[in-house]
Amino acid sequence: MRFLNVYPKRLSATLNDEGVFEGQFTFNLEQYGLQLSDTVCDITISEDPVMRGQWKIWMKPLFDIEMPHFNQFVETLNHYVFDMLHFAPSRSAKGNGLPSVKLFFDEIYFDMSGAKPAVQKISGKAR
Repeated sequence: MRFLNVYPKRLSATLNDEGVFEGQFTFNLEQYGLQLSDTVCDITISEDPVMRGQWKIWMKPLFDIEMPHFNQFVETLNHYVFDMLHFAPSRSAKGNGLPSVKLFFDEIYFDMSGAKPAVQKISGKAR
């Protein structure tokens, strides 16, 4: 049995010259009572070149943190952001800045303890 919860905080990225959003994903990690706060991971968000409108978040591996089933977490995060929230990045900028993506995650966490990751609501528990 394993105990691992991921508490996403925010995701921010800016469009680069190749049409891919580059940025960072910040989260808290709780594993067997050990808590890591404000862990940052580099990400890219890109659109499938064949299936327009299909986006995917890619995360660079975390070599300094042991996080079992990291790939399953990334898949579940993608499902949550694009299928449950129906989020779609825009390549249009507001104002004079570059196009960007900013997502803030409140009141949820990813329970990685079961056979499949599950998105859970936080119920009065401090993180």
